[in-house]
Amino acid sequence: MNRRLFGAFGVLAAVALIGGSCKNDPLSNLDGVPAALVVDFTHLQIGVGRTATVTASVLDARSTPLPIPVTFTACNNVVTAGPDTSYHPIPATSSRAVVQAQTPAPSCVVVQGAGFTDTVTVSAVPVSFTGALSSTTPKGGDTLVIASTPQLKFDTAAVSVKFGGNNPGIVVAKSADTVRVLVPFSAPGPLTIAGVSVISYTPPLAVTLPTSVSVTQTGDFWAPGDTGYASAPTLPLPAATDQSLQYITLLPGIFNDANCGEGTAAAGLGMCTIFKYTANGTDSLEFKASWTPPTVATTDVSDIDIYSCGSAGVAACFEGGPAGATGATAKTPEVFTIKPSAGVHYLVIEKYSSGENANVIVTLTKKN
Repeated sequence: MNRRLFGAFGVLAAVALIGGSCKNDPLSNLDGVPAALVVDFTHLQIGVGRTATVTASVLDARSTPLPIPVTFTACNNVVTAGPDTSYHPIPATSSRAVVQAQTPAPSCVVVQGAGFTDTVTVSAVPVSFTGALSSTTPKGGDTLVIASTPQLKFDTAAVSVKFGGNNPGIVVAKSADTVRVLVPFSAPGPLTIAGVSVISYTPPLAVTLPTSVSVTQTGDFWAPGDTGYASAPTLPLPAATDQSLQYITLLPGIFNDANCGEGTAAAGLGMCTIFKYTANGTDSLEFKASWTPPTVATTDVSDIDIYSCGSAGVAACFEGGPAGATGATAKTPEVFTIKPSAGVHYLVIEKYSSGENANVIVTLTKKN
């Protein structure tokens, strides 16, 4: 009797449970009904000429993806957007587009499906600087002219140029559209230009870019005459007080001991570079030479020395004194100031050590 009663209770419990599971589902009438459009990115940053993908799905109220197609439309011609023909999901409950950047500017892609719309913002950014260069094989010490493009201009407060081997060029003139830079003796490779402004953005987007072409420094702007007095190239002098002019020359590397004011007789290497300048007899001139790495020895005479020689050449060297030949206090920059007589004079850069960078930067300043 107890067993049968227990069995009856078991049946009644089962019926009660079945009855309890039949409560109404408030979302059941929304199954399969589009409720939202979901996109995997809200923003894309794409290099010009490169692509990225964006995927989207239509969901019902339970966040279940539905087999409803989604379209992608570019907002302008800065980018293109089209179906990714390689994308075949199973089940087909999402769509994917390929977005390609065409020009450096802001843009967007409009995503639509089942009456819903979303927008993905796009930053199309440059991957290289495509402005024209006056030469891809400039001589060391010469001036390279770099032109802007309609979208890429120069920020004159920030622009700088590095050549292959991380050698900085010397910017001697600059505007939003043109940069003139002295070419260092350097390794082949693209230039790296900092301070480029992408003006299609508001405010302009500041970027640092490699050039789209490689530059190979080829030859020496000053050679072969810069090892002798009779053939020495001329350095123009600044015209206005406190005006400075800069030049890049190769570290002396040819043995021309007889032309050096110190030379091997003074424990030097017998290598010097010679430049001519013509003084007006009234101006005071400051000559400065810088190089890297800096010489820091305080007991070694290894150094690069600079000095002025009169029209007689080596026989008239150190006419402005030895301030640019510091000897035991070797350093960079080396600097001396002279008020030369009217006529021809010579600036001599003499090598006393090895290990410096190939480039010597010469700065001439009119003091009064």
